[in-house]
Amino acid sequence: MAEPAAAQAAADAQRQYWGRVLSATLRMARDLDIAEEATADAFVLALQTWPERGVPASVEAWLLTAARRRAIDRIRRLSRFRDRLVMIAATGDLTAGAADAGIDGPPVLDDELRLVVLCCHPALDIETQVALTMRLGCGVPTASIAAAFLVPEPTMAARLTRAKKRIAGSGTGIELPDDLAVEERMPAVRRTVHLAYVMGHTAGSGRDLRNDELAAHATRLARALHALRPDDTEAAGLLALILLTEARAGTRLAADGTQVLLADADRATWDQARRAEGLELVADIRGRNAGPLVLQAAIAAEHARAETFEDTDWGAIVGCYDALLSVEPSPTIAIGRCVALSYLLDATVGLTDLDEVIAVGRLDDYPYAHAARAQMLERLGRFAEAEASWAIAAGCARTDAERTFFAARA
Repeated sequence: MAEPAAAQAAADAQRQYWGRVLSATLRMARDLDIAEEATADAFVLALQTWPERGVPASVEAWLLTAARRRAIDRIRRLSRFRDRLVMIAATGDLTAGAADAGIDGPPVLDDELRLVVLCCHPALDIETQVALTMRLGCGVPTASIAAAFLVPEPTMAARLTRAKKRIAGSGTGIELPDDLAVEERMPAVRRTVHLAYVMGHTAGSGRDLRNDELAAHATRLARALHALRPDDTEAAGLLALILLTEARAGTRLAADGTQVLLADADRATWDQARRAEGLELVADIRGRNAGPLVLQAAIAAEHARAETFEDTDWGAIVGCYDALLSVEPSPTIAIGRCVALSYLLDATVGLTDLDEVIAVGRLDDYPYAHAARAQMLERLGRFAEAEASWAIAAGCARTDAERTFFAARA
């Protein structure tokens, strides 16, 4: 196989199988560092051998066997793991054959969820939970995580190391969580996957508006979470929200790379398959317990249903925001309500509410608050004030794409 094709196959495999291979290796090795290093070794080995030998028939089985063999090699070299090696020898064969043999089927998919649950350990703060999920659950490089969190790479590497040590020293050790822990931490897992997607959908730094790779990883985790917990309405809401947002992601940028507002988007070019799947999920959970993710999905569904921006049911959206703010008060969520209110009633009402939200929520450095203000001022014909608000938005933009768009509007 040609080297570029093999490299692409390895890259695709990392996006799809990283979490599964790592979780299965962790279950065997019971050491997070060994499992992570062995998993990384397996993907490096794929890059080295697939160009000559071809991509194996069962990619996941090949990677899992390679990772297990590397983990066993590392355990053998470390004297402090000799007792563990004896235990492994008693329960499994240490002399695996060819890397694409010896596995009857894929590992239990639930282990991938348990790995994310492990990353959401209650001893860690939310930012560390998200960072650890990105690294272990998604295989995102530490440098990319550091960029997303606006910190130097060594700082993020140290933070991840401390997180793993904290989990190991918490009394429970490095074990994939049991069913009770899975259920207890499910709210944190959903929140973490959602935040990871938000960080991919609107990047926190760099040149581009989006981090497509991180958004894709979070989408896959949300889909796996829903598949493993189909009766969890918030998990369904999370997947619906992501799908409906991704459906219109391709229209956020014009051909020349400039950002496009929702009002100006070409809805005919939205991803109709994702749109339909998201709307179906929302229909399935309508009327059931409406948590914050279900309500956000309902808002996204109202935008997706409208054939044109003018057809949007702003009354329904304001109602969803009212319910959402009652269960999850947030100044950034309140901005969305202000915008919806400006279209339901008029821009003056929306602007009055928005100015209060910016003041109370301390959103002086949040670019989209000033962008929303600028749009309302434009609709009121107050163009000099709108120009000033666009300039403020450009001044606190996080990415080059945001900065260019806001400055152009100014």
